[in-house]
Amino acid sequence: MSDKTTYQAIFYGPNVIAAGTEHELEYVNGEYQKEVLLEATEDGDTVRRLFRLVRATEEEPIPYRFVEDMQDEQGEADIPN
Repeated sequence: MSDKTTYQAIFYGPNVIAAGTEHELEYVNGEYQKEVLLEATEDGDTVRRLFRLVRATEEEPIPYRFVEDMQDEQGEADIPN
């Protein structure tokens, strides 16, 4: 790795949040991030998707693959009748 503090990553997964799109990420303790949580708004709802590093390579962009949708840990809404 070099003295750079960021690297280019490419995300593969569902919809516009990761349809082969590139993002600039920061190194964590001098290494590529193992997992990345991306957030986007689709149809007025916020969508959070978890991605994992596919493999560390010398060439950028570094590939990440979709793992799962992340849901807020909230119960049902408390709405009176």
